[in-house]
Amino acid sequence: MFHAAPKILAALALLGGGLTLAGAALAESPAAKAAATVCAGCHGADGNSVATTFPKLAGQQKIYLLREMKDYKSGKRASEIMTPLMANLSEDDMTELAAWYAKQKPARGVAGDPALLALGKNLYLKGNSKTDVPSCDSCHEEDGVGYTKFPRVAGQHVDYVLEQFRLYAAGKRTNGARVMQAVAERMSEQETRAVAEYMASMP
Repeated sequence: MFHAAPKILAALALLGGGLTLAGAALAESPAAKAAATVCAGCHGADGNSVATTFPKLAGQQKIYLLREMKDYKSGKRASEIMTPLMANLSEDDMTELAAWYAKQKPARGVAGDPALLALGKNLYLKGNSKTDVPSCDSCHEEDGVGYTKFPRVAGQHVDYVLEQFRLYAAGKRTNGARVMQAVAERMSEQETRAVAEYMASMP
């Protein structure tokens, strides 16, 4: 698969070469080559991004990843970076990439404010009945690994999670589970930060 590789490289050149060739040792399959060539600049050679604004993809649910890539391609999930990169990928290409990332070992995240972990854990496991915020584990599982279309959140970067909450609350991220917009709207800034810190601390 990955018949569109030359077109992808051309697109990268137009974007200023922001994504660079990396992880040559990983290139034992077409999906690994695409991950190393197209994705590694932002998401890391093995899907464990170093930059906290870019999500970790290693160990992510493949059904979720495939859906997000399709949404980027269709424009349902807006991104000036991702939409052009997905434009020339076929569904088979995206399926292989999703499967490859799902098999990578996720690195443990780092919580920036341990003082918020107790509040974050309580919200994650119990929600907030006073504001009708459901628990996170009902979709993302108690250990944060996710399930099929519900993403893995364990070990995810705090900065990335906070940005997604902001997008949901502002109505700027409308793809995926509709409940997320309601949840983001009802949570306070402290609650959002606490949940993000707790997710990051999960192995």
